[in-house]
Amino acid sequence: MPLVSVVIPAYNAGRTLADTVESVLAQTLDDLEILVVDDGSTDATATVAGGFGGPVRCISKANGGVSSARNTGVEAAQGRYVAFLDADDLWESDKLERQVEILESDPEAGACYTGIRRVDDGLQTVGESPAKTYPDLCRALLLFSGVVNISSSVVRRSLAPLFDLRFSQCADWDYFLRLSAMTRLVAIPDLLVLYRSSPGRMSSDVGLLERDTFAVLDSFFAGPLSDRYEQLWRRIYSNHWMILSGSYLHAGDMTASLRALASGLRLYPANAGRPLGAPLRWLRRLTAGQPMPARS
Repeated sequence: MPLVSVVIPAYNAGRTLADTVESVLAQTLDDLEILVVDDGSTDATATVAGGFGGPVRCISKANGGVSSARNTGVEAAQGRYVAFLDADDLWESDKLERQVEILESDPEAGACYTGIRRVDDGLQTVGESPAKTYPDLCRALLLFSGVVNISSSVVRRSLAPLFDLRFSQCADWDYFLRLSAMTRLVAIPDLLVLYRSSPGRMSSDVGLLERDTFAVLDSFFAGPLSDRYEQLWRRIYSNHWMILSGSYLHAGDMTASLRALASGLRLYPANAGRPLGAPLRWLRRLTAGQPMPARS
């Protein structure tokens, strides 16, 4: 049995998939299986995956979305650990070895995540997000959402939940909310993932982002895990209205931006200082060559 099962959901990913798989084959840890789940692609995705032969198993299925594809991969996985990698992202060569070393030495840790380097289509760096350690990761996820990147994660297969098919943009966030309530996740600050920040990613659809965001929060606060965070719910919902306000503004929809801003301030007036600081934060990002805020 392999030590790690690498699950790569792929939909019309023929342009980037080869580089992604090559980054897995270049890992210093070689006790692994690579599962490319072709989610009903109409391009050369299956051909690219099949071209690698034995090291790569291509599982073809009808199109059902990225969560469905990841679940198919998890259900087919045989490794002790499951590592997720999107079909347009890449790994540094020692990523899996370092994560597995931590998880093997710490049986109480259920998962491990790393920092990411944001890159453009030419793989030039446009931003950096080191992974942080939080005293309460679930709380941090509720307040700030995008603190763990799916392509940076390795999870014990015995603990790995399935992805909720109701969510698209926020399925990763929902996944880590539930996982962080079940087990401890260990952070490696180093930037071991190359994450493509391109206009084609789902985060460019702000309307869908809004629907998914509050569907995830509503689901969490309707469940038994929410009791310890009940006193934070106004701040949590407000934070995400403020994030959406900035996303709508960046997309050029001033009406939706103001609607989101007003909704956030009604819930938690103490957030009033956040939009005042936004222009300066955005200017710093732009001058540093970093993208505007968006959640993947």
